[in-house]
Amino acid sequence: MRMRDLEKASGVGRETIRYYIREGLLPEPDKASRNSARYSDEHVARLKAIKRLQEERFLPLAVIRELLEADDGGRWLLPDAFPMLDALLAQRLEDGGPARVAVADLDLPGHAREHLDDVMITVAEDGTISARDAAIMRTINQLDAIGFTPELGFDGGQMRLYHVLIDWLTNQELRHFLEHTAGQVGEAKALDMAEQGIALINELLGQLRTRALLRKLAERRRIANDNG
Repeated sequence: MRMRDLEKASGVGRETIRYYIREGLLPEPDKASRNSARYSDEHVARLKAIKRLQEERFLPLAVIRELLEADDGGRWLLPDAFPMLDALLAQRLEDGGPARVAVADLDLPGHAREHLDDVMITVAEDGTISARDAAIMRTINQLDAIGFTPELGFDGGQMRLYHVLIDWLTNQELRHFLEHTAGQVGEAKALDMAEQGIALINELLGQLRTRALLRKLAERRRIANDNG
């Protein structure tokens, strides 16, 4: 097939295809003449695999090249080589609890309901939210009960800040995990690592945050003593 046919079959533009060839991600095409090149089904399969590895695994091209050049590199060209680790992990994490919880059953104060948008919680048409979202709202309600109220400035802005920070952090974690497990451990092992690691890393983050707060409090005391 010609370049235009390869672009159509793979969904990848010609400049990107030429770049992949220069970088060794794709084999050189057969050249009938100086200005005429022919591409094969292998080029299509490799281009589709590269796209899947980038979009589903967030892998950089250097790692993708290593995977494709490995002795078992051909397995990454198969359409079923990407069982979507995220979907399997989400299924495990949601097992064992009610799928939906009625917002009315949470007994939230009026201003707490305003946090639904702040923490990106969507209420379904039947008035329910996911069990995970319900747990988040219960925690926010507990914070309100001990004094973290809008009157003292603990409002939606703080919730939105947490959301932005966590969104950034989890994006970095996901990319790092997928990049460093691809080709190193099997899907089953990666799934077990991710499932068990989430709880441990949650605990680690709590410990690190508490330590950082203690250090800042100690620093404030030191400054106060110096000024005194």
